[in-house]
Amino acid sequence: MGRVIHLRIHGLRTTERDRLHARVGELAALRDWRGDRPWLADGQSNAFFDMEFFRHASIAAAADLPDAGPLSAAGFVRLRGDECDALAVLFAARDLSERFGVRVSLRDSENPIAKLRSIDLDSGLLPDGNPLEAVLVARPIYKRLPGGVIEMYPPRALGSAFGTREAGDQERREWSFLVHGMRGTGPSFFEAEAEAMRIYRGLQHLPPNASA
Repeated sequence: MGRVIHLRIHGLRTTERDRLHARVGELAALRDWRGDRPWLADGQSNAFFDMEFFRHASIAAAADLPDAGPLSAAGFVRLRGDECDALAVLFAARDLSERFGVRVSLRDSENPIAKLRSIDLDSGLLPDGNPLEAVLVARPIYKRLPGGVIEMYPPRALGSAFGTREAGDQERREWSFLVHGMRGTGPSFFEAEAEAMRIYRGLQHLPPNASA
């Protein structure tokens, strides 16, 4: 099956179920996915596959995280060689955890970085109280596209990539990017990637010598 990221959500208020699914749809629509788009099944799902998946996920969650309480929702995302897809799933999970005050666990057993194979977030924070950015690598992530490469720089890599920033990103969530020598920054991974893709696509429509 290849690399798969599993998501489980605990502690969601029943009245927030529709808002949760709507937010997952909004996050999935923010970008193009090379692999699966994020989705969730829960106790109210009525499609056969979703019902069976959630039933098995609930049994597994009770064994793996007995202190987390009943499972509220679960899903998985199959990747197709795009590391930015994996990052997008991670930041989508953080968004849900923060927004709804829930516990979200991600299991990415094939992740080449050991510390990112198992991530637990409670109200958006790691178990030790640190932000998610504390465990991200401080190196560029390469998004390979048909006409070139976009380099995505996580917050802790900003200093080595572009020099010390003077602006006040107190939470260190800003991502930067490099597209054909053009640099830019966004307040989050999703916004930085979206801006990088806009520039990349715009350059594809220029004559070859114009973007050289």
